Amino acid sequence: MKKIFFLATLIILALPLVTFAIDPGTIPTADELGLENSPVQSVSEGVDLLASTVKWVYLVFFVLTVLFILLAAYDYLTGAGEPEKIKTAHKKLVYAVVAIIVALMAVGFQAIVKNFLENPGTGSVPDESLPSGYNQV
Repeated sequence: MKKIFFLATLIILALPLVTFAIDPGTIPTADELGLENSPVQSVSEGVDLLASTVKWVYLVFFVLTVLFILLAAYDYLTGAGEPEKIKTAHKKLVYAVVAIIVALMAVGFQAIVKNFLENPGTGSVPDESLPSGYNQV
């Protein structure tokens, strides 16, 4: 379990390095690959697709949470003081908490991406507000 967690963490941390190493000019377009155009034609359609995907992820992880909590409760009730069953129940409760965290992170991720896509200029200074002689970087 620790090896899988370590490997997943390493891949997630290395992903930006790989992404920034790609030259955008070498990525083929859909036409060059012989594919049809994307069904997502606007930012709002992309945000709607993301919202429906997040809704499903949220639902699946909360169903898993309920399942793990019920299984942990069953292990507690049938454990009768056996340390092994109690340890198994504790692990299932930890998995339930992780499922809740992932579900909530999915919703937060969706909100961040939606804000970024719908308001790309947020946080930048408009050119009119700069004093004369200054250029926006």
